[in-house]
This record gives sequence, structure tokens and C-alpha cells, in this order.
Amino acid sequence: MAWSWSHTEQAYADAYDNLGELPVETLREIWAEWLATDTGFSHPDADYSGFSPSLYEQALATGHKEWGDPEASHVLPDLIWEQASEQATCDNGGFNAWMCPHGCGPHCVTFDRESADTLA
Repeated sequence: MAWSWSHTEQAYADAYDNLGELPVETLREIWAEWLATDTGFSHPDADYSGFSPSLYEQALATGHKEWGDPEASHVLPDLIWEQASEQATCDNGGFNAWMCPHGCGPHCVTFDRESADTLA
């Protein structure tokens, strides 16, 4: 079960900071998930949620080239935050913000900075 975001501005700022502390590899995976999901149902191998495994693999391969540069990887948190905040979904209880379209555990961040050391 998922909830919609309904937190304070400080909680959103904390979640954004937590996102920025994720390893660049995790950020690349999350962004590839967004790129593979944004296609909707038009792609031949898209599942019920609009996620395309082949587009995900393609985005990961391309992303390692494009986002391998440390300068380029700094934009990933902003790109991801824009998508995640538009979706505005968190786990049941409102503790963890979904940074990817599906809310997989490793791609969630807390709305609390005190828990930031548990991220990875």
C-alpha cells in the first residue's frame, strides 16, 4: 500500500538531501527506471505499469556513458527529485519517499535526516 506525500517543507528538504547522498550507481539505476517507465504502454515489452525492461537496460548502458562524468552525475538528484515529487508517493505510514516509479526499497529515502546514515 502506498500513500501520497503530506509532509512539512523540512521533511521534503531532508528527503532531497538524503537522495543526494545516495551512491551515484543507485542514482543511475533510479533515473534509468524513470526513463523506462515514462514511455507508457507504447513499448512492446512494457508491463502493466508501463515499465519496459529493454528500455531500462538501454538507459543504464547509455547512462553509464552520459552520467559517468562527475559533473553530469550532479544533475541526477534534481532530475530524480522532479519526477519523484510529481509522483509524490511514499510507503504506508509516510516514512519513506519513493524516488523511483515503483517504490523499491533501495530506491526510497526517509523524510528524516536522523535516519540518513541508514541509506545505501
